[in-house]
Amino acid sequence: MTQATVMVLGVLALLAPFMGDYQIYLLTLTLLWGILALGMGLLLGYIGEINFGQAAFVAISAYVSTLLRLKLGWSFWAAAPVALAAVVLCAALVGMITMRLRGPFFVLVMLAFGEIVRLVLANWQDVTNGPLGLRKIQPPEPILGLSFDTKLSFYYLVLATLAAATVALARLVRTRTGRMFVAVREDELLAEFSGIALMRHKVIALCISAFVAGLGGLLMGPFLTVLAPNQFTLFASVDMVVMVVIGGVGTLAGPLLGAVFLIYVPELLSFARDLRPAMMGILLILVTMFMPGGLLGWLKQVLGRRSVHTPLPPPPLEQP
Repeated sequence: MTQATVMVLGVLALLAPFMGDYQIYLLTLTLLWGILALGMGLLLGYIGEINFGQAAFVAISAYVSTLLRLKLGWSFWAAAPVALAAVVLCAALVGMITMRLRGPFFVLVMLAFGEIVRLVLANWQDVTNGPLGLRKIQPPEPILGLSFDTKLSFYYLVLATLAAATVALARLVRTRTGRMFVAVREDELLAEFSGIALMRHKVIALCISAFVAGLGGLLMGPFLTVLAPNQFTLFASVDMVVMVVIGGVGTLAGPLLGAVFLIYVPELLSFARDLRPAMMGILLILVTMFMPGGLLGWLKQVLGRRSVHTPLPPPPLEQP
């Protein structure tokens, strides 16, 4: 399915020059959320933990990279590795504490972590400009002769980032480490009895998940041109969880389908205005009830049925 995902991304790359500005904007927004959902999908689908503090990692990456650019005059490419290192360091420190917890306790502590990060961004006005946020964020500087100052060129940057993250995670989940992630998800006690270091693998998964979220955070500032604390609330993390569940838990293509669903379906329902939230809620309930494997599971079933050929009846026996 990963090959099919890369092929779809390739088609999007070929079709982009023929699209209007608004369609490019929607596609860029969808791909950006796809990156965020991909990070959440690794933790939720392969470790089995729901992280309601995922938006905090996005915020740390977005703010660190943007502050380095605005305050110190760094380029986007120099600030990016520093911001990603900060995200991974925070994830490692938080993970060594929270990954000892299980079930609702982990969920509550990560929710509190996300809220702490948001409050720091909202109240540290000397650095973050408080609720007003950071404004006039410029696109990434040109590199290797490539410029990203247009909607189309920035779209290609987001698309390339998503494709690279998808391929890297696809290879990861096929390795021994990826199989250990699945073993931890299926049965922690059995995995520990088999010699798998639960704590270490959970922290590794959280750090990788945070790193992918940090990639999305790097691109969020230049895309929106404004960063504010209210962009990184609990609801942002909930949206990522919904994308993973709607698309298909335990897959890499599922979160991308979930991002498409949550971005484009509201657009298609724009004619209903006041009824749009209720209609979205009903659709989410229907997908959850009748598509337990998510959109990707349903799509596999449909394609599987079409690929099954009805055998031809045997030829009639010749009369003697």
